[in-house]
Amino acid sequence: MKSYTLSKRNVKTIIDRMTKTWPVTPEFNKSIQVRIVEINEHKRLLIFTNLEAIELEGLLIPTLKSTELLQSFPYVEVDQGAVSYICNGADVMRPGIVGWVAFKKGDIVGVRESKYKKFIAIGIALINESDMRGMSKGAVAKNVHYIGDRLWATYKQP
Repeated sequence: MKSYTLSKRNVKTIIDRMTKTWPVTPEFNKSIQVRIVEINEHKRLLIFTNLEAIELEGLLIPTLKSTELLQSFPYVEVDQGAVSYICNGADVMRPGIVGWVAFKKGDIVGVRESKYKKFIAIGIALINESDMRGMSKGAVAKNVHYIGDRLWATYKQP
């Protein structure tokens, strides 16, 4: 894995992208530094002073470690039967969803389990929430980051 620090110009570009695509933009001070850890050619971990983010094929998403930030994103809540599948990389399927907050196709969606209300994955909505209501089966969100994946293991290291 390759690791380096971003220039101030590139940091500003990243923050501008967050501002445009995230429902809430985290507070950053002017002297912020961002460390990049390249996982592979399509995945990079961005380590800010106060949070971590992931860049997946040009899309910026928060990590599961950023619990407070994830609260501002739309989410789906899944039953206990779906947890093990999702934590092994499976997409979020309609039968396992027991609750949700409104979302649109293409939105970054948190996935949390229903018992303890903890986020277990982050996905990209494949359909609109209104379309999901009438479904009884099928994929609702593509799983892009979950507990136990390579990115999670990278930022969980001491």
